[in-house]
Amino acid sequence: MTNFRFTNEHSSAGAADVIDVLRRPRLWIPTEHDYPNHDAWLDKTEAQIASGAKRAMSGYMGNRAIGAVIYRQSPEDLDIVDIRNISVSDDARGRYVGSFLLRNAELEASQIDFPGTREFVVDTKIANTEMIEFLMSHGYSIKEITDLYGLGAGLDAVMAKPVQLV
Repeated sequence: MTNFRFTNEHSSAGAADVIDVLRRPRLWIPTEHDYPNHDAWLDKTEAQIASGAKRAMSGYMGNRAIGAVIYRQSPEDLDIVDIRNISVSDDARGRYVGSFLLRNAELEASQIDFPGTREFVVDTKIANTEMIEFLMSHGYSIKEITDLYGLGAGLDAVMAKPVQLV
């Protein structure tokens, strides 16, 4: 029997576990062309998770981190939660880990971390059709298609979902 554990509580070591998942092979691995400076973003995000500036809902299989959803309150609009990354290790695919992590990140964000949240926003490259389909199956819809970061790395789908109180 496989033991799964999910948490949004992270020490510095826990933040390193989360970032390790984002460095390993997973559903869709960004290239330097897709996300310039991705490794620098990971380094910065590790410190932000440890300090609480960004939140991470993470999943473990045994003692090994297998997935994470990174999120934060939008600095431009405090009623919006930005989902910054959704990742699941290849060996955990098909076990609904991503769905569980996303739903629990949405619940934690809207009910505990950032009460008053009215919308979740996430972006992904339009070439990442699996992620777009995953997000649409979870109630997200495309708001805009744009070169979001202006770095010439291709078009991004900006997707949103209104908060649904349970």
